[in-house]
Amino acid sequence: MPATTAITPIRNKLRNELRQRRRALSVPSKQFASKRITQLLMRSGWLRHGQRIAIYLATEEELDLAPLINQAWRRGCQLFAPHIINAHRREMKFYPFNAQSPLITHRWGMQQLAHPGTPIATRMLDAVLIPTVGFDSAGHRLGMGGGFYDRHFTQWRRVQPNKPALIGVAYTCQEISAIDVQPHDIQLDAILTEQALTWFR
Repeated sequence: MPATTAITPIRNKLRNELRQRRRALSVPSKQFASKRITQLLMRSGWLRHGQRIAIYLATEEELDLAPLINQAWRRGCQLFAPHIINAHRREMKFYPFNAQSPLITHRWGMQQLAHPGTPIATRMLDAVLIPTVGFDSAGHRLGMGGGFYDRHFTQWRRVQPNKPALIGVAYTCQEISAIDVQPHDIQLDAILTEQALTWFR
């Protein structure tokens, strides 16, 4: 049995446990975390005029970026949202996102742009905020299992290893001791939680 096949049930079990952890958080705890990560990213200097930042449109259980998004706009950042362009091949691109952008819900229950315009080239992004189900102290990430971020940035990192900065976003309770790394997994540059913005490299 191939290693990737053997490890899938283990990863799915871990993924379910970590999702349950964040679902169990109280509404006040989630609201605090959302405000806190905004403060941390503001202090870090990333939210400044002209910065090109890819965000995600949070599901109910993911850490909400709404306060962060609003602050980014106030500070003159240019924001971009992911849009799935080929579900079968797990392909996505990032498109301009503003307060007037109409949204739709795709078949996975997540929101995306209804009328994406012209995508930004990956090399033009300064940072990407990536929804994260689990992470460890080495910067390894466990996602939802769709593979969209892994596929997109694993290919890109072979060309440009240092840009954009890949910043995972998660609650502190989603940290685990270690993640079994697969060849297609992306390495995070940093993790942003309600406790800290921690850089791995």
